[in-house]
Amino acid sequence: MSKTLKEFEEFTLYVDSIDEELLSVPIAEGKWTVKEVISHLINWDTYSIEKMIPYMKDNAILPEFIDHDTHNMVAIELAKNYQDSTSLKNEFRDTRKKLVSLLNSIGSDISFKIGNGKRKYTIDSYAKIFVHHDKQHQKQIENLRF
Repeated sequence: MSKTLKEFEEFTLYVDSIDEELLSVPIAEGKWTVKEVISHLINWDTYSIEKMIPYMKDNAILPEFIDHDTHNMVAIELAKNYQDSTSLKNEFRDTRKKLVSLLNSIGSDISFKIGNGKRKYTIDSYAKIFVHHDKQHQKQIENLRF
């Protein structure tokens, strides 16, 4: 497993460390709660599993990413389905581990494009997009702790 995929998977440890009380706190005034942020991450992982990974083959052209705003609104609605922190964290952990396992099984030697983009991606560079995304949200959550 690459360093990037390992880092991507290990974000589950960070999510597990979030206190129950913090889940209902907005990351900023008028913004999502921490619970909604985690649901948002689950929704993006699920999107990768269902809509991107099936097409990841050498020299493939993957679908364009879905409209972010619409996709994120779905995640906010899905957050309401989690009755407690355990179910939310378990769903995040299970989904992320499944995604990492699938990415790891594809192989590091393939490259592909996303939509009409010119850039070629590898499994590692694709995962880096989401590692960066995780870090952005981690920073927002950490700002609440201090």
